[in-house]
Amino acid sequence: MENCEIMINDDVVLIPKGLNIAGLIARQNMEQKSVAVVCNGHVVPRGYWQGRLCEETDKIEIFSVVAGG
Repeated sequence: MENCEIMINDDVVLIPKGLNIAGLIARQNMEQKSVAVVCNGHVVPRGYWQGRLCEETDKIEIFSVVAGG
């Protein structure tokens, strides 16, 4: 399987080509309901995670969502 190189929270990560954001979150052992994702400076709504494929040179930031006030 071919790989591609992306940045996740300023770390270079090698992932399988064609991996979507939902798969990326699962691969990072994170709970989808507890994170928010920014890709190349744009927030990616959770409803788009299945269809948004990670591409070479993507810069992805994954934030933990904290409830409270």
